[in-house]
Amino acid sequence: MPSSSPYTLQPIKTKRRWVRSTVVLSISAVIGGIGIDMAMNGGVSSLLPAPSSSATSPAPTGPVTATGDVVRYQYGTVQLSVTRDNGKLTAVDLVQAGATAGREQAFTYLQQYAIDSNGSSFGNLSGATYTTEAFKQALDSAISKLG
Repeated sequence: MPSSSPYTLQPIKTKRRWVRSTVVLSISAVIGGIGIDMAMNGGVSSLLPAPSSSATSPAPTGPVTATGDVVRYQYGTVQLSVTRDNGKLTAVDLVQAGATAGREQAFTYLQQYAIDSNGSSFGNLSGATYTTEAFKQALDSAISKLG
């Protein structure tokens, strides 16, 4: 039925400029994040495999032992000696390990955790958080001296 009204209903056209700008901003953020990551981690060369050189000496095949620095913390002192054989920690020995109020009992567990995780990437021992953190620092010091 024809309408006698001079007004007619027109479909509303929504402008979706916000969609376009949101997509542009999202892509810019991702590209910017990649750029920042590359700048902080050595640029494009960090994405490429390192060239092999025949001039480098082969890795030692036998066990290697190193002693780390002394780490002092509020409950005592920790110094470790570590042995690595074929890329795996085989021994973590206490050179100095003093702790007060029974905290020295944690060292036996921490030594085993270090060997099992092949480094300091294990959780804190409940009730011995400061001792665990000092042990991890001493462990990282010794591992860094393995070469």
